[in-house]
Amino acid sequence: MPTILLTGSTGHVGFQTLLHALREGYSVRAAVRSEQKAASIRAHPSVIALSPGYRLDIVIVPDITESGAFDKVVGGCDFIIHIASPLATSNKVNAVVYGDYFIRPAVAGTLGILEAAKRSGRVRRVVITSSISALIPFEVLEGQDEVIAPVLPTDRIPLDTGPYPSEFAAYAASKVAALQAAELWMDMNAPSFDVTYLHPSFIEGRNDLATCPREALNGTNGIVLGIALGQTFETFIGATVHNEDVAMAHVRALDWDVPSNRSYVLSQPSHWNDVQTVVERDFPDAPLPKSGEVNTVKMEVDTSETEWAFKFKFTGFDEQVRSVVGHFLELRKRHQSEGRLCKHESRVDSVLDVGSTS
Repeated sequence: MPTILLTGSTGHVGFQTLLHALREGYSVRAAVRSEQKAASIRAHPSVIALSPGYRLDIVIVPDITESGAFDKVVGGCDFIIHIASPLATSNKVNAVVYGDYFIRPAVAGTLGILEAAKRSGRVRRVVITSSISALIPFEVLEGQDEVIAPVLPTDRIPLDTGPYPSEFAAYAASKVAALQAAELWMDMNAPSFDVTYLHPSFIEGRNDLATCPREALNGTNGIVLGIALGQTFETFIGATVHNEDVAMAHVRALDWDVPSNRSYVLSQPSHWNDVQTVVERDFPDAPLPKSGEVNTVKMEVDTSETEWAFKFKFTGFDEQVRSVVGHFLELRKRHQSEGRLCKHESRVDSVLDVGSTS
């Protein structure tokens, strides 16, 4: 089977993509930043259960922004799936360095992957993880403005050069910058390989890398869990996608019957406050407040081309909620019975059981 160079395999989407690729019979060369991260992948029960043997090779790329960072690890690879890119950190990054933290690595990593693919002479297709935030203005993403026409995979927006009002805004700008850089590079270089861009909306679904309840709140899963745990948010667009669908799409994008050199939106309509209904119905005995709220702004997204090309229907919001909340409850039960703590978590934090997230 062909070999995939995969970046971002220690993230929510990347890890599920790794598992999907191995299940489909591909050989995977996973590029990670440290030996510690490599060890965590090798030791993960889901990886061990697949017994990948020689089909899983883990290589260390400490800094994706360095020139030629991927040149030594791309040899022998037929495909590249590039997922690695900085994510928002719940306001742990100083606004002064938003550009260096979000924009520069997103652009440099993407261009580095394309340059490495070109120099390899063997890579046939590159799949790049973008975001719906590269297709719609940030004000729409946060629900401040409405869009009357459906969002299309061909939509593009100008780059906001800052200053950025929040991490989320800087993250969104990084996706715009990386997409613009990649499309310009493709136009100027006309390489022998092709590129597919995937644009997921808010990604929800079980995160198998989470080892304790607090870690289950990482990323956009924190919105679903926040509502279940009584947190009130302001406004978000009603557009989500199951993590399993996103991972599946990354691997299926390698198929030659999926047209390339284009964008595909990964999303389906959601109403955030439906979390309460799903939790009350499917987890009636769970000790969860179920009192959180989010103002949902409806946004139409045209995914007809995605469903045609990838030959699947998106998993609905109810199942996304069941996946996220069910996993959280599993982790909480396990940690309560074992008396374990998350990393950097005090006994007081543990007693809170993440129930007072705010």
